[in-house]
Amino acid sequence: MSELRLSPRQYIIAITVAIACFLPPFIGEATNIALPNMLTGLGLSLGPDYWSLYGWVLTVYLLTSTIFLIPAARLADKYSKKLFFCIGVLLLGFGSLGIGFSTTGEMVLIMRAIEGIGNALMFGTAVALVASAVKVELRGTAIGVAMTGVFMGQLAGPLLAGALTDVIGWQAVYIVLCPIALVSFILALPFIPKDEPTDKGKYDWIGALLFIVGMALALYGFSKQPNTEALFMLIGGIALLGIFLFYETKNKNPLIPVNLILHNRAFTFNNGANLLYYVAIYSMGSLVSLYMTNVWGITDALPRAIIVTTQGLILVLFTIVAGKFYDHLLPKSLMAVGAVLTVIGTAGCFLVGSASTEPMWLAAAVIFASVAAFGVGSLILTVIDRVMKNAPPKIATTTGLVIITIGMIVLFLCGENVAVWSMIAVQALFGLGIAIFVTPNSTAIMNSVTAAEYGMASGTLSTTRMLGMAISIGIVNILKNVFLSGDAAGYSSAFLQMLDGVVIASIVVLVVAIILSWTAGNGKSA
Repeated sequence: MSELRLSPRQYIIAITVAIACFLPPFIGEATNIALPNMLTGLGLSLGPDYWSLYGWVLTVYLLTSTIFLIPAARLADKYSKKLFFCIGVLLLGFGSLGIGFSTTGEMVLIMRAIEGIGNALMFGTAVALVASAVKVELRGTAIGVAMTGVFMGQLAGPLLAGALTDVIGWQAVYIVLCPIALVSFILALPFIPKDEPTDKGKYDWIGALLFIVGMALALYGFSKQPNTEALFMLIGGIALLGIFLFYETKNKNPLIPVNLILHNRAFTFNNGANLLYYVAIYSMGSLVSLYMTNVWGITDALPRAIIVTTQGLILVLFTIVAGKFYDHLLPKSLMAVGAVLTVIGTAGCFLVGSASTEPMWLAAAVIFASVAAFGVGSLILTVIDRVMKNAPPKIATTTGLVIITIGMIVLFLCGENVAVWSMIAVQALFGLGIAIFVTPNSTAIMNSVTAAEYGMASGTLSTTRMLGMAISIGIVNILKNVFLSGDAAGYSSAFLQMLDGVVIASIVVLVVAIILSWTAGNGKSA
């Protein structure tokens, strides 16, 4: 049995990576809650300048993260993944500290760009460091521990941001991240082993330049639609990316191994599902916060944060369970535990009484909803595990995507009247679906390549994640340009039209992701 357990050092490595992985989702979730307060704190009211800065605060971070991820990951293969990981953690801490002391929108955007570069360096190597440290039989468990950091960030982000914003101010949301980044950096130095370069070939500088410029033009042009000048930038970016892919097929040491993408269906389809998952889900955080603020009238940050915390709480509780499901290590007692928790959580939801936006009521409702969701998720996975021995990854990934889709449908049914239970249900379904999808999907991608390709695979996984996020915000920007003129008059109905458009698009995207995930195959074991 000892072979089926992580060693203490492996746990420390996974926890160190988990602390670092805590930072980007915390930044994202906290920004969703603090952004309305940030914009008003910088002297902006609803209008063109408000919406312009709103778009750029979200876009510049995603843009820098996306365009540098693959080039940085491949450089890490050539020099040191540990070195790039440590630099990335420091940049995340420095950028966050800088945002906390920013007094203008321009300063915020510069520091958001630094955060984005740090995210690219850190996330482009994080999963590879964990995958390299453990045997394939325990990779799902180790990655599950590391991914718990991601979901801890999603849990703490809105809750801590809500409390800090209301009590101290939005600046404190970012300043608090600096010491957390330092903890990960200090742990990484002695505990993450020094890695040898896995790429002995010549670095693809031409490919890197084509990728960075092409991706930047494409994403920026896409985010500014509908606009004639931006359309030309989008077309130019797509053309450069086409040239980049053609060039990569001729390169002996390509930045992106196109042949792997063309011939490894498990790698390609699972990455495609990961991309589409983020396209569908990422923008929902900021949109739901704006929805509750400006349509439902919940102007205090803490109540909004508690509602959104439902998702993060379930993710933290359930991610390791999903990882153990992938490794076929679920305890036999989990079915009974799941049944009991389902009953307790459901009963608690009825006993708390009529819905309210008071923090104490919301906290109780969120706890009971999370307990019920954990129970339901445990029942789903244990039933699958008993009915299908050694269930392939697609069972978990498609199940997770289906649950997220159901959450989208519930969100679509929300209207102008405050429906707290409906929004808690949305967050619970999102949290459960994401927990079941992400770890098996990430593990399936890493298991579909050889050890020498871990850095590339980790970078590609993170790039599809960031690209999906950028496209998600781009879709919101396009629909914002179509439905919202920037005038406060008629804002509520126009915003709801835009939100409905985003949700419908997300459901379509999720259906395609389900098809890709189901048809991905098993790939080759590393």
